Amino acid sequence: MTSTDRSLVVAVRDGNEQAASILYDRYARRVFGLVRSKIGTKIGVVTEPEDIVQSVFKSVFRGMQSGNYDAPPGSTLWNLLAVIAVRKLTNQANHHTRQRRDISRNVSLEAASDGIKDSIDQTSMEFLEICIRESLESLRPIDREILTLRIAGHSIEEIHQKTNRSRRTIERSLQRSREQLAEQLLSE
Repeated sequence: MTSTDRSLVVAVRDGNEQAASILYDRYARRVFGLVRSKIGTKIGVVTEPEDIVQSVFKSVFRGMQSGNYDAPPGSTLWNLLAVIAVRKLTNQANHHTRQRRDISRNVSLEAASDGIKDSIDQTSMEFLEICIRESLESLRPIDREILTLRIAGHSIEEIHQKTNRSRRTIERSLQRSREQLAEQLLSE
């Protein structure tokens, strides 16, 4: 014989976990379907339907144990579960659309980077070039030439061939330039 919702509510109130499992099994799919149909795309991004369903049943079971929820004779708990589910969805929507958390203000990283990336990259590159140029001006001409070639991606061997300096001189020059530039950066 199938237990009525009312008898299961009484059993849950008395601490029967099996009765709670039966009620969950009886209504979880329907509550999940309701939540999924009402959640919408914006709230669905930040809230999983399963989380709402779990929250609904947690609230219902807590209410049953405290004596606040009951199933009238001859009726089911569906109406109560549906009202709680819709209310929890509404609360989630309100929570995630308040000023600072407003999910409609969220922008995907791709969309944000597409519009801003080019101008930031261009501005950043121009600033970096200015900083590098100013830093290079403080170096001796030969050190500047060697460092410029290295920054351009030339190997020590290629710099040796282009400048007619020994590999050891090139390495010392690069080391001296690194130290001088590091000192400038740290002092600023």
